[in-house]
Amino acid sequence: MKDRKGFTLIELLAVIVILAIIAVIATPIITGIIEDSKKSAAADSAYGALDGVKSYYTSSLLADTSKTLPITVDFANGSTAGDVKGSEVKMSGTKPTAGKVTLNADGTYTITPASGKEGLTVNGYDCKYADQKFTCSK
Repeated sequence: MKDRKGFTLIELLAVIVILAIIAVIATPIITGIIEDSKKSAAADSAYGALDGVKSYYTSSLLADTSKTLPITVDFANGSTAGDVKGSEVKMSGTKPTAGKVTLNADGTYTITPASGKEGLTVNGYDCKYADQKFTCSK
């Protein structure tokens, strides 16, 4: 009997088929995890916008005690439709590119979406605010 080294063609093909099956199963799972992570990051940025509005109002009171609530921040790029431009608000995360946040006198928020949207637009995701919670979708 000969001393054979290496793999036969059938063995190599079997390994390739097994790897292909694993790739076909794993790809949609990984893609879903990435999409969920992006939605979560957009929601976290939207929460950062709410906190940023509250911080902006608090810090502006130090400079001018005559400021009163409600205060509206318009996050549309370059827009002056609200009391404050979104670019003036310091926040963690990515700033929304559309939508308005109003801080009410009772400490609640009112989200006014851009036309055709449901809430704040962050990184291409439409983040709807209901029951003090953001849910984001494309």
